[in-house]
Amino acid sequence: MYPFLLPEIFDYTIPMHDLMMIIGVFFMLIYVAFRFEKRDGYSRQQTNKLLGLIVISSLLALVSAFLVDGIFHSIENGELTFGSITFLGGLIGGVLSFLLLIKYFFKDENKDIKQLLNTLITGVVLAHAIGRIGCFLAGCCFGIPTDSFLGVVFPYGYAHQEFPDIAIYPTQLFESAFLFILFVALNKVKSFKTIELEVYLIAYGTWRFFLEFIRGDDRGSLFGFISTEYTVFPTPSQYISVLMVVFGFYLLRKNKHKKLETKIQTK
Repeated sequence: MYPFLLPEIFDYTIPMHDLMMIIGVFFMLIYVAFRFEKRDGYSRQQTNKLLGLIVISSLLALVSAFLVDGIFHSIENGELTFGSITFLGGLIGGVLSFLLLIKYFFKDENKDIKQLLNTLITGVVLAHAIGRIGCFLAGCCFGIPTDSFLGVVFPYGYAHQEFPDIAIYPTQLFESAFLFILFVALNKVKSFKTIELEVYLIAYGTWRFFLEFIRGDDRGSLFGFISTEYTVFPTPSQYISVLMVVFGFYLLRKNKHKKLETKIQTK
């Protein structure tokens, strides 16, 4: 809603979106560092190495978010169109980068890739929740117009440019609230222990799929076949969301079979 922290500091404005992203990553690193040592059993030296790989993965995730968003918009416009980023594109690129870095630069005998991903993805949920507050302040990732009491009028930002003086759904806050709840659930619900990745894929994929229906910003299009006043469905994010849910259930099924085989072998 207010894109900049201060009007000017040394002739440079401070974007709230970027600031909240940095804060989100900072708290993510604190969380995963604590969990690596206290719960996952890694030494301080191993944890520091893992944190370094996560930072590199985060930078590569930013590049991926930029490229994926640009590809979808370029397909839609018929010409190269880059400039914005998409979280799901960054998530895919970041996780793949982390897996590759772990394979080649973290060869410790006690590493458990699934365990590492469970810890990392829970930290990502926290960072994403904080980052979405930055989206609200910047007025990006906004919703469609509404007459309900949930509507918010954005005085500044991209939302104001698209819908000046019109109440729209603050989808950024909806998503932030969902992610904070999911973060708490992943840490507190005992049945989620060891399957945090699967729960995230299913829960967030489902949430994001339905949230897309009240998003009002342009996110590109790919093989859309339902056209509305504001966008074309399914959106690229909905395609990715469906894949996330399917993959999440696949991992759950695979994990169940693995436990069953282990139980049979121990008898």
